[in-house]
Amino acid sequence: MELKVVAIGLRIHGEYAIQEILKAEGVSLVAIMETEERWRTVAERYGVPFYRDFKRMLDEVDCNTAIVCLPNDLKTDAVIECLQRGKHTISDKPVSITEEELERLERQIAASDAECAVLLTERFNPLYVKAKELIDQGAIGEIAGCMMMRPHESTAQREEPWMYENARNGGLIVDLMIHDIDLALWMSGGEVREVTARSLHTRFFEDKPDYVDFAQALFVLEGGVTVHIEADWLTPRNTAWDCRMFIVGTDGTIEVLSKSGEVILCTHGRNHRNVMEEVREHDSVCLDFVRRIRGEQPQILSAADCVASARAVLLARRSSESGQLETAR
Repeated sequence: MELKVVAIGLRIHGEYAIQEILKAEGVSLVAIMETEERWRTVAERYGVPFYRDFKRMLDEVDCNTAIVCLPNDLKTDAVIECLQRGKHTISDKPVSITEEELERLERQIAASDAECAVLLTERFNPLYVKAKELIDQGAIGEIAGCMMMRPHESTAQREEPWMYENARNGGLIVDLMIHDIDLALWMSGGEVREVTARSLHTRFFEDKPDYVDFAQALFVLEGGVTVHIEADWLTPRNTAWDCRMFIVGTDGTIEVLSKSGEVILCTHGRNHRNVMEEVREHDSVCLDFVRRIRGEQPQILSAADCVASARAVLLARRSSESGQLETAR
């Protein structure tokens, strides 16, 4: 099946998504839409038409697939529009920043024959793929819990100032923690039952009083597995993002260190050692999306997975705002 792809927005991860999906055979980019003229050069580079209105582009261009990388508050409506027109659609995260948006999107996914996915890229990070393989092999027994850290430098905000506005961005918990809770759900095979979260506005952004830049959440999954996630926008400038995961099992532990590229395994039989091998081929969320459209294997990420991760972080944000434990419906 030939895929004719349009790009609706190029914000944050838009060009990455285009590059990745074009690695699949039988895929071509046919048009780009952006609201700002400065992005026209990207369309010129790919030799495709440039539009300022995505509905007009969908009316005029022969396409069957869409990449949505708009500001966060505009994604849900664009994805729903594409699905209503029968276009397979992959969106940057977070695809929805309110529970009402997510409910509308979930209904449309159920009603549409088109596939829908979100750029939950960490499922395809070789480090986390290795950790998942070890868990599936029973290397550390049953998972008891895990701790995860996602520190970031606030670089994208300087190019995309709407990210400083919680009403448009959705906030730190929704924007960053979604990767980690998605990984935890994937590795454990469980569902979120409840969450307690807290967030903080620090002195580093005194001129942006509603901007949350530090947060922690404690998720409880079915079976009692606990997942502690910390995320922030406070990483010092020009410093590597030192994202980490530490998984505790009944028979051992796994530690993922993104900065050094290590996966540390410790079991009753052997002490801590790096078990990460050289990666020759690197899968991606976009290639997985293409496989799903074509009914090919393996399929790593489903539309239901994307909805579950989005629902989890929205529940965590609700807890941070209410100051109370929130229970999944």
